[in-house]
Amino acid sequence: MTFTNTEKRLLFLYYSGSVVETTTIVREALADNTDPDENMAAGSLLFKLEVMSDAEFNSLDFDLEGAA
Repeated sequence: MTFTNTEKRLLFLYYSGSVVETTTIVREALADNTDPDENMAAGSLLFKLEVMSDAEFNSLDFDLEGAA
């Protein structure tokens, strides 16, 4: 799965140990966010997380390079 830099940044920011918990946190944060570009990236990230298995999520390389 390929993530944009903004999606990576949001993933690192809201990472909560599991795909279900991270999805929940991103969804909650999305409700409070007013930035249209960040909302679009969060929506895209949610879609990717929702189709991702636990094994895929756990195999993600949480390397901060390129996430700024």
